[in-house]
Amino acid sequence: MIRLTVKEDARRTEALLRAVKALSETRVEVGLPDSAGARLRRVLAIQEHGSPLMRIPPRPVVAPALARPEVRQAMAEALRSAAEAAFSGEEAGVAAGFEAAGRAGADGIRAYIDAGVSPPNAPVTVSGGWVYNRAARKGVRVPGKGFNKPLFRTGELYGAFSWEVKRNE
Repeated sequence: MIRLTVKEDARRTEALLRAVKALSETRVEVGLPDSAGARLRRVLAIQEHGSPLMRIPPRPVVAPALARPEVRQAMAEALRSAAEAAFSGEEAGVAAGFEAAGRAGADGIRAYIDAGVSPPNAPVTVSGGWVYNRAARKGVRVPGKGFNKPLFRTGELYGAFSWEVKRNE
């Protein structure tokens, strides 16, 4: 008769349970973080949905950027490493995996903007000129941007894309 005894290290079990709990209670949010401020959130909302009054066409950027296969793959690999770390009992590895997934998402949004977002800017946006302001009901002189790159004027919105790793409440 063969007798088999299995002994489990209680500290390892506790670490494993903590890491798996951290995995299940953590999420990563990609886009504009809470610290971005209301003004940048309004700018992004106008760009995402457009504004007929201001003659701005919709240029969705966050969802299409995160839906690109290479971005999805990079985020999935990072989250896979977080899951592997959790099942190894490494709570720090879980956090690192979520951080890597967020970084991949934010970098994917910036790469999407760098590649060019459709539709292109109107000629008056690029070179400047007079446009009729429907809200004010008068003509207004518009300074040109000098280049044709939608969603990139000062770089403030472009640089604000980030991620936050949060614990579920």
